[in-house]
Amino acid sequence: MFGGSYTHSLDSAGRFVMPKKFRYELGEEFIITKGLGCLCVFPLDWKTQLEEQLNSFGGPLELLLNPHVTRLHRHFFGEMVTASADGQFRVQLTPEHRRYAGITDDVVVYGRGRCVELWSPQELEKYQYENDSVADLIASGVALLGAPGDGRPGAQDAGVSQTGPG
Repeated sequence: MFGGSYTHSLDSAGRFVMPKKFRYELGEEFIITKGLGCLCVFPLDWKTQLEEQLNSFGGPLELLLNPHVTRLHRHFFGEMVTASADGQFRVQLTPEHRRYAGITDDVVVYGRGRCVELWSPQELEKYQYENDSVADLIASGVALLGAPGDGRPGAQDAGVSQTGPG
């Protein structure tokens, strides 16, 4: 599980040092692709899970004709690269990736559970300002757990027994 936040400078070639605690979790080779306003970095085996889930949205015809499926495939796979750290533990970001995420001089390496995000410090600050209020966090929890009374298990109690251990 990836956790923590680290800010590193990019060198003139667009490389940064991947934090040691993340290097070991990612493995020798890992994937870098576009996320939502940032870049996402994850182990190779996670790529297979992403492919399977995106492919579950339909067959070849949907991939060709459904704009929603096409948009997701293009976004996540179009500029996906397999990367590794060099002998000095630096990771190269492509010019396209840096441009997409607005990363210029510094990069924030941000642990997010099953993946690592790479942010421009300014874009991360903007995202957090717009999305990380307590009300936003509660709204996300409610959306994922279900609204009270919607009939889904755990909708009212987040899956916690009201009578205690059983």
